[in-house]
Amino acid sequence: MPIPPAPTPDQFDQIAKAIDPKAKVISTSKLLGGLGCHMDVLDMLLADGTPLKVVTRQYWVKNDPENYQRPSGESAILKALAANDVPVPLPILRENVASKIFGRPGLVISYIDGTPSFAPLDLQYWARQLGSALAKIHSAAVPDELKSIPRSHINSLNKWMSSDEPTERFAKHELGPDLWKAMKSLWPNVDTSAHQIIHSDFGPGNTLWKDEMLLAVVDWEWPSLGVPSDDVGYFLADAAYAGLNVEETFINAYEKAAGKPVQDLLFWKMMAAAIPLPNVGPGARGYNGQGMRMLTVYDFRRAHSNYVKNLLTEFHENV
Repeated sequence: MPIPPAPTPDQFDQIAKAIDPKAKVISTSKLLGGLGCHMDVLDMLLADGTPLKVVTRQYWVKNDPENYQRPSGESAILKALAANDVPVPLPILRENVASKIFGRPGLVISYIDGTPSFAPLDLQYWARQLGSALAKIHSAAVPDELKSIPRSHINSLNKWMSSDEPTERFAKHELGPDLWKAMKSLWPNVDTSAHQIIHSDFGPGNTLWKDEMLLAVVDWEWPSLGVPSDDVGYFLADAAYAGLNVEETFINAYEKAAGKPVQDLLFWKMMAAAIPLPNVGPGARGYNGQGMRMLTVYDFRRAHSNYVKNLLTEFHENV
């Protein structure tokens, strides 16, 4: 699915005027990242002379009614998280107004002057900040308008785990059948009852930092309800592929902030490892695009395989 094109000068001008009828566009630039949307920075001057930067987000256009709810879902989640002291960008322009101007689902949010951090001076302090932030995310109240949105990964898991044989995703990878068998063994005891806000893609590339401090958790285009451990497992897998040894520190910080232990962690780490199956190699593009570290397809496959093997060893040692 192709990323939408950049807004036209007229669309940028309409966005500025929707924020302030007398605003003037100073400059625009493409914002890197956003694998699922087109992002641009709009630099403007308000009528009173105040400079303002905002970020415009345009989403893929799909033949799917849920796709047109994405900006409103993202906006509602950002408001709920901000009310819970989670560092996130704020909606600037109502989503229905932005979508009408773009001619596709869109949103305008506040600009945050930070960058992803992949080589912090203090890796463990970096991990503690992320663990604490994730716990805050999971403690936020779910907005009423989002209580009916799909639950992240639960439908897929029900399908995978109800099968009598490894599904195609698992069957086509050399370690897939063993991973599926281990997950299926754990599945009957996994608690999936939680309906809490989760990020679904919580990793270093979706955070912004400045002077070693976490400024914001970004990329909320897929509002989801689900099990908090899903996010924890995803982050740990993401960090492991990149060679970041932070699991113990991250979990300790998360559990301290959450006030309770992570449930079913081994299963959710396995779930995260299953997401890129069966063709794992292309996942390297996401890391290289984010600037985390340059990973070849071979590097990523090897890191993923080693991670799965370690999970299987942990499973067999604890059966």
